[in-house]
Amino acid sequence: MWAPGWVSALLISVLVVIAGDELCRMARGSGLATGRYLPVVALAGVLAAAAIYGPAGLGFAVATVVVAAPAIHLVHASAPVGALAGTAVDVFGIVYLGITGACFAWLRTMPTDENTGIRLLIFFLVVIWLGDSGAYYVGKNLGRHKMAPILSPKKTWEGLAGGVAATFGAAAIFQTLFPLPFGWPHILGLAAILSVAAPVGDLVVSLFKRDTGVKDSSSLIPGHGGLLDRTDSLLFAAPFILLFLVVVGLLP
Repeated sequence: MWAPGWVSALLISVLVVIAGDELCRMARGSGLATGRYLPVVALAGVLAAAAIYGPAGLGFAVATVVVAAPAIHLVHASAPVGALAGTAVDVFGIVYLGITGACFAWLRTMPTDENTGIRLLIFFLVVIWLGDSGAYYVGKNLGRHKMAPILSPKKTWEGLAGGVAATFGAAAIFQTLFPLPFGWPHILGLAAILSVAAPVGDLVVSLFKRDTGVKDSSSLIPGHGGLLDRTDSLLFAAPFILLFLVVVGLLP
């Protein structure tokens, strides 16, 4: 938290690259002709460009990936079999995780005031985690109606309601104890975004796991799965939070 912003950006980038490797392994396990090393290296390059050159660097790096990825598959060992699907997975994984990972890191580094960047990142993490905990406990004890029985059988509408309430409660408590330099309407707007984006991000990764036939993205974290499992909500929500703050004029 108190280290320079580039430290948190580097740490987030490393975690996202590992999550990207997990996504590629899931795809390969289901028979898709995605690369083993190049997508991970390209993802690291996209994140580095975003960290060094900002949004312009991210845009240029993403454009390069979209153009270069099909050419790389010309020399893939299985070409032309699976070229279209493999290229699609490579491009999607790099672009999706590159954009969301960059936005996640920018929550800490984009605010011009150092303290605001630290508090914004902590707010983001704490509110999502407490919202997720609220959804878990309410769903476990009161859940009756399945929300997405095929994608995530344990998720219920009651749990979602509990998560939304916990998200708003966590945002209100955080703003009272460690206030961000934002007005209450903006804090409530952030909470509203997180209450929707975080569970959707979780369901998106569940969608990929069900399609590839795996329970967890990896076994990296015993009892919790992989980094993609642990960061799905964080990554998906980050761009929406940044977009909101830019649109309302709270970030440059």
